[in-house]
Amino acid sequence: MNNAVRLFLVLLAFMWLQPVWGSDAIPGTFEECFEEPIFEGKVCTVQANRDAKVGVILIHGLGGSVDDWLHTIPALAADFHVVAFDLPGFGKSDKGSQHYSPTRYARLAHFLADHYFKDKPYHVVGHSMGGAIALRFASQRPLRFQRLVLIDAAGILHPQVISKFQVGSMMERASGVQQTRGFAERLSGKILAQVERMPISPTDIVNTALGRDVVLQGGPERIAALDLAGEDFSYAISSVTEPTLVLWGDNDFVAPLRTGKVLAARMQHARLEIISDSGHEPMLDQTEQLNTLVRKHLLESDDVMAEHYQHAKPLPALNSERVGVCSGESGKIFKGDYLSIELRDCSNIIIRNARVGQLSVLNSRLSLIDTNIPGKDVGLNADNSDITVTNGDISGVIAINAVNSKLDLAGVHLKGSQAAVKGVNSKFIFSVSQASSPHANGHLHIYKNMINEEF
Repeated sequence: MNNAVRLFLVLLAFMWLQPVWGSDAIPGTFEECFEEPIFEGKVCTVQANRDAKVGVILIHGLGGSVDDWLHTIPALAADFHVVAFDLPGFGKSDKGSQHYSPTRYARLAHFLADHYFKDKPYHVVGHSMGGAIALRFASQRPLRFQRLVLIDAAGILHPQVISKFQVGSMMERASGVQQTRGFAERLSGKILAQVERMPISPTDIVNTALGRDVVLQGGPERIAALDLAGEDFSYAISSVTEPTLVLWGDNDFVAPLRTGKVLAARMQHARLEIISDSGHEPMLDQTEQLNTLVRKHLLESDDVMAEHYQHAKPLPALNSERVGVCSGESGKIFKGDYLSIELRDCSNIIIRNARVGQLSVLNSRLSLIDTNIPGKDVGLNADNSDITVTNGDISGVIAINAVNSKLDLAGVHLKGSQAAVKGVNSKFIFSVSQASSPHANGHLHIYKNMINEEF
């Protein structure tokens, strides 16, 4: 497998982030272009209702432009000074072979906020790649910034996770058979695991002028896609404190809804609203519903907003004698508190909204969702199994002990007094997770092939 194949597979994760809008002018707006200091080129903006006392910045996604907000700008302009801008490399802004990373884009958004909203409080709304940029922007602690809206944010989870999801989406849509998704995701996972062993990474390519000019041929969309793939948003997720509304189309085949669930669970003041009958672009699919949700979030009083984000009272200590068992079954669901759960030769198992004293998994495939495992010795013991974990805390002397297994963890916090993870011939994908042990303490956003080691 050569470097061209590696590049193709990484770009696959972002190939569907293309807009479907035309380039119609937006009524009632003021357009201007001027020089900006971040990319040292021309940036083009659209404004509406410049006399409003509160501002809103709109950030579009990969391959898009201000036209993505064709129906959103008029709805928000009734109450806000709206500023939308073409990201450098797209729309009417200058294009070139530059480092189009979310971090640099966020700095440009900060410059524009200071330029247009000198004395105004303001909010930020981002869609797709623009959602990732908006998240990075919020983590920079800008002055006067108040509230955040993330719409089907792309690129937050590990690139392998996104690639597998989108390969599965392509197969499902092409065949019309939902069952093909699982097969396609497992097959692409095996291929992507081999790709991780290649000597060149997406970061290597976009960080050099040679890589951008020769490998990516100076294409802004290719550069921005790989820059997005190379960023780790773990710190941003844990550090942003402003009230955040996460919106997601229930039928998004581009950015997995799993991302929205992680954001809502792991950001300090975030909540998730799922937009029904919508794909990756709710601004087009469900315009009125999206506009209503965004306006409500931005206009609600601070007191009402505080009620939305009240933290639930701590649960009492786990004190259940219930034991869950699965042997040779498929499709079983576990919820609530368990002293322990043991799975043997089971498939398509779901453990959701649960607390489990110890989980033992042998020759099985399962998903854990919003589940905590406060283990004493080993929290999660996996042998020859395939496990997906979304949100939750896992602890123990060894939080996870895995042998001949594959684990995909997103938004998971691991705590081990001896080790967070012990792996033997096992593969791990960590997306915006955390680990605490004598060996490691901090964020995890990596792929690890563990032959016989612990951390």
